[in-house]
Amino acid sequence: MSFDGLVTKSITYEIKKLLLGGKIQKISQPSKNDIIFNIYSVGKSYKLLLSANNNEARVHITDKKYENPISPPNFCMVLRKHLNQSKIVDIDQYKLDRVIIFHISSVDEMGFDISNKLIVEIMGKYSNIILTDENYKIIDSIKRVNLKMSSVRQILPGLSYNFIESEKINILDSDFSDDILKLDKNIPDNQNPQKFLYQTYLGFSPTIAKELIYRSNIDPRINWGLVSEDEKHLLNQNLYKLRNNLIEDSYNPVLYKDSRKYKEFYFTELKSLGFEKVDYEKMSCAIETFYESNKSNDRLRQIKNNLIRKINNQIKTVNKKISILNKNLAKESNMESYRMKGDLLAANVNKLKKGDKEIILNNFYDENKKIKINLDDRKNPWENVDSYYKRYKKIKNSIDFAKIDLPKEEDFLSYLEQLRDFVERSESINDLDEIKEELIENKIIKNTSRNKKKNKSKSKPIQFKTLDDSTIFVGKNSRQNDYITLKLAGKNDYFFHVRNAPGSHVILKTNSLTENDIKIASYLAAENSSQAKSNKVDVDYTEKKNVRKEKGAKLGMVYYENFNTITVDMTNNPSKLYKKIK
Repeated sequence: MSFDGLVTKSITYEIKKLLLGGKIQKISQPSKNDIIFNIYSVGKSYKLLLSANNNEARVHITDKKYENPISPPNFCMVLRKHLNQSKIVDIDQYKLDRVIIFHISSVDEMGFDISNKLIVEIMGKYSNIILTDENYKIIDSIKRVNLKMSSVRQILPGLSYNFIESEKINILDSDFSDDILKLDKNIPDNQNPQKFLYQTYLGFSPTIAKELIYRSNIDPRINWGLVSEDEKHLLNQNLYKLRNNLIEDSYNPVLYKDSRKYKEFYFTELKSLGFEKVDYEKMSCAIETFYESNKSNDRLRQIKNNLIRKINNQIKTVNKKISILNKNLAKESNMESYRMKGDLLAANVNKLKKGDKEIILNNFYDENKKIKINLDDRKNPWENVDSYYKRYKKIKNSIDFAKIDLPKEEDFLSYLEQLRDFVERSESINDLDEIKEELIENKIIKNTSRNKKKNKSKSKPIQFKTLDDSTIFVGKNSRQNDYITLKLAGKNDYFFHVRNAPGSHVILKTNSLTENDIKIASYLAAENSSQAKSNKVDVDYTEKKNVRKEKGAKLGMVYYENFNTITVDMTNNPSKLYKKIK
């Protein structure tokens, strides 16, 4: 993302057209670093967002509804005191930097005109919103900056506000002449052309520098010394074209996205980007779409990571239990040895003496062969006998427990791995919320929400229609797996599942099973599984009547018999043979 000085100019131009002369009717602060102004201008109401968030600092018109805290923060109260019901008399940008100044006029209690300035600095983690009087004396700021925080500049009430000056060249200066051709002789041969642009010209970011290099047919891998004279002249022409567009306020807002998320927004087309382009009429719309969409993606990723971490912790615990249980089972071969030695000692207890460390006896279990048995010299004869019997009983109890508990733990491990797979493949927060509910119900995670559950509509399984007029259902979570397999499917419908791995249940409802339908359902079962990134995936399929669920089994956990197996080539998607039903 590039909220650079050039984007700042475009958004300043846009909001100035809409808000100049407007009246600030309401001021709110929905979060720590965000301010919302409700402004009435030329018969229409607007909401202006001013954000000083470290990674999301921006200014634009917004249509989003924000929830406000019960008690407004101090800075919000200061703004209300000084700016409420005030008039915006001018909006401008400081040079070509990422700084927007709102000039605001109001009338005090005595009827005198008062002028204030609200300065928004869009500078990453150093972003700020600062209220000053007409002489740039700081009244307050959304982030107060003292000497411990910055040795360069303090932002505190009562101090004078100073702009951060830059030695970079402003291409919008009326006497601008420091173009590429003029600076050429002073540019080192080993200088990277892209870096030169954004390190030399004010308001430039790597994004616009890369675009100018691309439009000038300059190889981005070479240094300045290898740039031809023709390329330098073309770069200079493109620099002036950009300057003219900024002077004429000629903007064409765009968004660029890939299959997953929005990658970039800008005030003009970026031919250097190989992503899908979306055009917008207003810069505000492009900016808001970018941040809100990516915020949802970031939130989705955050929830995913949190749930996966908790599931992985549980998997680690279960694996540890399984390891202990398997170790206990491995002791079964030694168990009888302790009982046998106890029997031999009991039969020869009269030969035992306290203080003996060992005894050699005839083993009547093994043709009276000699056997040496270790003793505890601190114990009397019967205590040594009991010691062997107790060890036998302890091992026997642990083995009996392991035989019962191990299958349960292994089933639970499969269930956890299934849950993890569903979380990793979830594409919406609503899908994750349903999985989270399941985790809470199974006491895998705690319910930390103090609010009562909202009556959200449950998501539905994914549904497809094939060219052979068959219907295919794919579960998106454990509950949906149970539903489509145990309730929706008829006994003669077909069940598909990736072989020996976590994945969605797939149900094929058809009047006549065809090779194409088998191919499609198998592909969907493979694609909606933990094995989706493999080149070849084995998928089992059988009639639903061969699918069973054991009593007490977890959601989505079934077993099946009398099945066939098909190997799916994941590089060959039969997408032309089916379509998704929304």
